[in-house]
Amino acid sequence: MTHPKIQPSHQQRQAIIYVRQSTRRQVAENQESQNRQYQLRERVQALGWPAARCIVIDDDLGLSGASSSNRPGYQRLISKLALREVGLIVGLEVSRLARNCLDWYQLLELAAAFDTLIADEDGVYDPSDFNDRLLLGLKGQISEVERYQIHARMQRGRLNKARRGELIGILPVGLDYDRTTQRVRLSVDQSVRHAISHVFDLFRQLRSIRAVLHYLSQAQLELPRQIARHGLGRELRWQAPSYDVLYALLTNPRYAGIYCHGRRQRQHDPLTQQVHIGRRQREDWEVFLPNHHPGYITLAEFEDNQRILADNCSHLPHPGAPRRGPSLLQGLVYCQHCGRRMRVCYNKSVPYYTCDAEHRRYASAVCNRASAKRVDALVEELCLNVINADTVELSWSYQEKLAAQAQALDQRWREKLQRLDYQAELARRRYEQVDPANRLVAQTLETEWNQCLVELKSAQHDYQAQRPSNQAIASTYEQMQQMITQLRQHWYSARFSEQEKKELLRCLIEQVFLQSRGKVIRARLCWYGGAVSELDVPKYLFSAPALYHRIRELAQGYTDTEIATQLNQEAISTVKGKPWTPRRVMDFRLSNAIPSGFTTNAELRLPASGYITSAEAAAQLGVSQSTIQKWYKLGVLSGKHDGGQAVLWIRWTEEVGERLAGGATPHQQMVSVRFLCHTQNKQPDEVLAWAQQNGHTIYRLRRGTSLRFYVLPAKGSLPLQ
Repeated sequence: MTHPKIQPSHQQRQAIIYVRQSTRRQVAENQESQNRQYQLRERVQALGWPAARCIVIDDDLGLSGASSSNRPGYQRLISKLALREVGLIVGLEVSRLARNCLDWYQLLELAAAFDTLIADEDGVYDPSDFNDRLLLGLKGQISEVERYQIHARMQRGRLNKARRGELIGILPVGLDYDRTTQRVRLSVDQSVRHAISHVFDLFRQLRSIRAVLHYLSQAQLELPRQIARHGLGRELRWQAPSYDVLYALLTNPRYAGIYCHGRRQRQHDPLTQQVHIGRRQREDWEVFLPNHHPGYITLAEFEDNQRILADNCSHLPHPGAPRRGPSLLQGLVYCQHCGRRMRVCYNKSVPYYTCDAEHRRYASAVCNRASAKRVDALVEELCLNVINADTVELSWSYQEKLAAQAQALDQRWREKLQRLDYQAELARRRYEQVDPANRLVAQTLETEWNQCLVELKSAQHDYQAQRPSNQAIASTYEQMQQMITQLRQHWYSARFSEQEKKELLRCLIEQVFLQSRGKVIRARLCWYGGAVSELDVPKYLFSAPALYHRIRELAQGYTDTEIATQLNQEAISTVKGKPWTPRRVMDFRLSNAIPSGFTTNAELRLPASGYITSAEAAAQLGVSQSTIQKWYKLGVLSGKHDGGQAVLWIRWTEEVGERLAGGATPHQQMVSVRFLCHTQNKQPDEVLAWAQQNGHTIYRLRRGTSLRFYVLPAKGSLPLQ
């Protein structure tokens, strides 16, 4: 039988019989379709091809026709076609060759270019003929639509079943499917359950996957891992922990009792023939059913863990996990000028918070820069003042956490020893049940028994080495009170590590904004809860931070002379080891821009101190500065004399200004100083000094165009006249 489209030139080349089935299950069960495809060889021979030139390509059995990138048989077919070795391509139907129009039309183009025929059960087609080309194109289009419908039908069925929570796929380790009740339950192996629960407990305490990994590695603890075997179920193995395993465990919502579907989205790249899997946001999940099955943690704990993991990421707006280094506020510091997060740079091993993103990109000026040592020291002082004895109740529960942690660790080790002991006992029973004369089997079982005993002995030794002492981990309430009281001392000692300090500060501080203002850096602390604190940090400091903070504290209400006296009494010397003088205190304040209530610099003056200079008081009362100094000596005005700046500071209130500026209301018991001078035969200065010493109040009242002094007797005293 010869077809009119088949020419001798076609028969001189090979005839390819392409055999394919979509899944492995079809290959194993649907044998009839496979037999029909192999029978095409007989039809090709009937068309005039000898058996030697009839080639069967069945490399793609069990592979889908949606793409050609994963089908070696199809690629082999295309290679032969491009080398002009093929005269006829035969398939049971078009869908066997391709279910993708991109691959199908590529095949048609090559077949038309190299004069190759295509045949199926319905007939023989010439791709170079327009009518045959049109018919083959329609068949390819129908094949692709059929594939889409089959895939969509299956996906809708899976989604409908998933919405009821009945689509059970591969469960993670620690969860089993009970076929009797048809529900998901926790693993029946208690060692597996305790190992997974221990990981969640450690993460809630350490708040970092890397910290949990280091803890498990140092404790030499293993984690369970299941390996799927085709047709043999799942095999449980215990392996050393890894970062990827811990991350997958902490981010899997199934451990929180949540049934979810559609967490990931698959995208196929037709150019690279790769499948990209992306994670969807929570609101984009197709199915989300909380409380679907028992879990190791609650939904609230799962969401809190995801928030911690997101914060540990160093990308904005998350601060990132605490890292090594002396800078305590790493990841929390932002630039007040541009809003960018400031990174930590080092200059001769000295850390600095630097905002230099524009400098690194465009070589522009550095936006902001501050010494991490000075900023951290000031923030430390502020935080230590916040933590007081009221936090004892919050710290009291730490004793129970330590005991529970030690108990959980010991339980994990005892379960491991119990598991190894069971394996050794099982190996022993296998060895004893074998015939001793069968040395080939007995020797193998004896070797396995010895290996189990060696592993058990090594685990027992490691357990005894890491086992904590029997000392009770307990503290009384008074001891906790004492710890809080001495927190400052422990903080600056070697008892607290840099990592622990960073974690403690992150519990209190949300963000820190730095702004450069001349010689100082204005730090604005945003606490958790919404409170805001502002601090001034010196930009240039050549002394110990503790000295700077002490002088800053004293400058709130003391003059330079009083500050020098106080520092000398506390045995605090200057950087060069010299005693303090008012002049040295003033120079230190001005060079470090320390605000004070007793400074003539208007920018550094603290208005809340209640003191003004004698020149300012003279301007307020309309008298000369010498008159103010005279009244200060007589006691009419109170104040302080700063020897370092040679300035007289007058204590000023609204009552003083009203009493001495002439705006007070006259009282019937007031007696003029002029009258007292006449009756007592004394000078005005003597009368004013006498009135001040006896507790009488001195007023200045306007009489005509002048202001005169009057004395109001103290309560309980006799009238002066």
